[in-house]
Amino acid sequence: MTKKYKILLSITVVLFLLLAAIPADTKGMEETVVWDITFKGTGTEPFFRSSVTMELDLKGTDTKDDINIFINRQKWEGEWDYEQSLKMTFYEEGNYEIHLVHKNGYEETRKITVELNNPSVPKIKSGSYSEGKWTSQNILLEAYGTKAVSKISHYEYRTGESEWKSMKKGMLEMKQDMDDIVLVRAVSNAGRYSEVQKIWCRLWKRNPNLSRITCSEKSRNGWYQKIPEFTYESEQTEGPVIHTYARLTQLQTGQTQTETDKIPKIKKDGKYQLKVWTKDEAGNRSENSFYTTCFVDTKKPEIFIEYKNKIQEISKYQRAKIRIKDQNILRKSMKIMTSGKQIKGWSRSGEYYESEVVFDHDGQHNLSVTAEDMAGNISIREEKTLKIDTKKPEIQISGIQNGKSYKTPVSIKLQVKDENSNMKKTKVYLNGKRWNFDQLKEDGYYLLRVEAEDLAGNQSVVTKKFTINKKGVQIHFLQEKLEGKDVSQKNLRPGFHIASLEPVQVTGFLVNGQKVPYEWKGDKVYMKQPVTLNGKYCINLNVTDANGLHVSSKKITFMYDTKQPVIQLRGLNAKNECDYGTTIFISLENQKDYWTKIKLDKRNIADLKSKISLKNLEPGVHVLKLEARDAAGNTTKEKIKFEVTKILPDPVKKIVKKDQKREGNVNKKDEKTEVILWIAAGMILVISAAGLIYRKHSK
Repeated sequence: MTKKYKILLSITVVLFLLLAAIPADTKGMEETVVWDITFKGTGTEPFFRSSVTMELDLKGTDTKDDINIFINRQKWEGEWDYEQSLKMTFYEEGNYEIHLVHKNGYEETRKITVELNNPSVPKIKSGSYSEGKWTSQNILLEAYGTKAVSKISHYEYRTGESEWKSMKKGMLEMKQDMDDIVLVRAVSNAGRYSEVQKIWCRLWKRNPNLSRITCSEKSRNGWYQKIPEFTYESEQTEGPVIHTYARLTQLQTGQTQTETDKIPKIKKDGKYQLKVWTKDEAGNRSENSFYTTCFVDTKKPEIFIEYKNKIQEISKYQRAKIRIKDQNILRKSMKIMTSGKQIKGWSRSGEYYESEVVFDHDGQHNLSVTAEDMAGNISIREEKTLKIDTKKPEIQISGIQNGKSYKTPVSIKLQVKDENSNMKKTKVYLNGKRWNFDQLKEDGYYLLRVEAEDLAGNQSVVTKKFTINKKGVQIHFLQEKLEGKDVSQKNLRPGFHIASLEPVQVTGFLVNGQKVPYEWKGDKVYMKQPVTLNGKYCINLNVTDANGLHVSSKKITFMYDTKQPVIQLRGLNAKNECDYGTTIFISLENQKDYWTKIKLDKRNIADLKSKISLKNLEPGVHVLKLEARDAAGNTTKEKIKFEVTKILPDPVKKIVKKDQKREGNVNKKDEKTEVILWIAAGMILVISAAGLIYRKHSK
């Protein structure tokens, strides 16, 4: 196929597709009404309140076969007349959807509602308002809950014989005074009315007038001498019932009493406030209220006198507490006439006014109190004469002086002087016990106490402290066993015991003539720090008694030694060995130290000299146990294990024995001699052995 033919073929295909896309007849695209529909019944389409007849008339050449009818999506077949008309009647209540479809594609849908019954009765909400109750607040009504096939168009209301009015969105607010029944009904979209719902509304906003108040008694400057009684007269108008309210308040206690249509009665003296107002059943209150304050006082002031001390013929001191009880006392009317002294002005304490009078100087005294209340009631209280004696007995003691120390026996004398003396209540104590003034001879600390009381109760007490100290101050060293001895005691703190009936003062704790710190516990004084350095110690204590007398203790001397005895051992080498025949010497470095035990192997050495020599020990291992002690009690214990070795020939033994007769320790020269002897012995043994070998070979 040539290129030319390919192009022609492509153009042909395109033209064919374009022609296929163009409709053969475009007239059918125009929408044409092929019928007429009418509905006949009571109401206005689409809502009818009776049965409805639908009439369908075809136009032009269309026939019934060209049309399909659907009722509520269900196909319906009707009876057509010769004129191509159709009638259909809807007798039952309900909602209908009529859908017509023409074969040419034209279709139409119509909806109608047939409502044969009235809507249901509406419900009414009244918010916080209770039906039939009076209120002063606007009443808001809301209609709701009505059901209808065509649904609710709106709600209507009316009161009395008035015309029906529409409620906006089912809401109605009552704002004006009224006492009437509100009728409410619902209206459907089909124009049907529900039965009427009723609600009784009582609204009142006008304030009532205040009742007229009268009192049975007349006041005097606000005070009533008799209990008043209040009454009222009220005026009833149209609208809700008006009530009178009264509240009586007891001002002292704050207690209140409230009554309705009655004024509370005052029953006893006191301060009261009365408030009266009116209020109707709708809650409206009178613009003004009746206020009055009533002070009722029918009693005289009460005067009370309380004495601090018991009332008697003679008193050393008296204080009178005066109390006046009256709720309505005139402060300026309270008067005290007395020869005493009013030390406290009038002050309020609860229900009382209080003041105090003191009788504190000698002589006869009187007391009179008067009081008047605001109602004019007067009270007078007079007291008997009071006798006051404020002087204490005078106690005189001779024979001793307070705080003094006596070195001889003492005798004491006593004298008590007082105008109203009472010798029965004069008591003498010595060291806490009753005393009859015997001569005091024994050393000791004494406290004399004399108590005297007169008829008025005035008391005097005199005390004197003194000491009989014939022995003076005695100082004793606590560690008496240390004197003149050697000691090694750990944490040794030398101290002194001070025996004295009087206080003393330490002036110096001396160690080897030097003051050292000390510690005082009770009657004992110790060196503050323990003795640590070895050496000689001389200790004494200096004190001063209450009279300034210096007293020194006895000087105590002792040696402090904590060093253990040192044991010296000679005759053994560094390996604790020695040759047979060697003498071992044992001694103590300090000649004052001594042996307490020396044991060689299992044998005790009885002769414990300062220097011990061990001779002619058998070859082998030996055990030496040593124990030494010094004068201070320090002990040294040692255990020495050594070995005796090497057996010497007889010639050498003789030399060694001869050499050992020398006294003292073996020096270096002796050691060289011993070596030479050993060499000689060895040479002899070698020569002998060589001779024997030679002989054997000669044979």
